[in-house]
Amino acid sequence: MSDNRQTRQKLKEAYDLHFAATIERAEKQIILARYGRRLLNLLDDTPVVPGDVRQAFANSNEARQVLSDAEQELQQWQPNLEPIHTNAGGLGTNLMPTDDITTTATSEVGAGERENSPPHHNKPAAEAQGTHLEQAIAS
Repeated sequence: MSDNRQTRQKLKEAYDLHFAATIERAEKQIILARYGRRLLNLLDDTPVVPGDVRQAFANSNEARQVLSDAEQELQQWQPNLEPIHTNAGGLGTNLMPTDDITTTATSEVGAGERENSPPHHNKPAAEAQGTHLEQAIAS
């Protein structure tokens, strides 16, 4: 019974990390898509007659600013995740209930580091997700 409870807790933790990483990746892709559309507006789509010389790109300063704005917004991105509740908060180290088994603890993935997990501040979401999933399932 205790192995079953631990397995369920680890599975829930693994999915928590997976979904948090998926949300992070999607939100950052939205940011990139918006700036990509801004870059599209800087492209000259005037038809060129074969043999004529194509005009030089005239919007390099604006393009650099768009890229700078995109980088700044990505660096300022912060996770805004709904907390995941668990009933495993009342379990001792031997997975036996210490108090009331219905005690609810809250996990805040993305807002910082998980207990007993290495920090992943500088890792991309997908890389951090893979590491934590492997650790959670192996435990």
